[in-house]
Amino acid sequence: MYSYAQSHAQVSAVPKVFLIGEYEERYLELSQNHPAQFISVYQNDIDRAYKAWSNCMMDMEDYAAQLNFDLKGVKLCLNLYFNCDGTISNLAFFPKPNSRNVPEDQLAAFFKNFVNYYRLPVSAEKGFQHSTSASFPTFFERSNPELAKKN
Repeated sequence: MYSYAQSHAQVSAVPKVFLIGEYEERYLELSQNHPAQFISVYQNDIDRAYKAWSNCMMDMEDYAAQLNFDLKGVKLCLNLYFNCDGTISNLAFFPKPNSRNVPEDQLAAFFKNFVNYYRLPVSAEKGFQHSTSASFPTFFERSNPELAKKN
């Protein structure tokens, strides 16, 4: 009985990375566990939130370069769910129709590594979420290049 309950819980749990449209019945739970919006973590200052998101995307690019994973031409819809400490609890993605064709399993594997590696340099009183689009390359420039993550 215990092993059945344990395996059943694993099947019903939302994976860290999944395609938008999968696990639709669990979106409400994800939203309830991450009730705040990304911009609210930055005191509803759109400039600060935009800069933080831009840095996150550049960090994705930097991490992809470390793994020798080519993101150029990839265009995505993203739903990110952040824990209070800035780590990512879940990431849902879906390639846009005009995206470069990268197999979804390869993108999922990249994002699984990224969510385990990444921490947004901010903390919040409650979990928060961000629904957005991403296109690579980003063409952003870091305002403080020395802050770029290096391994």
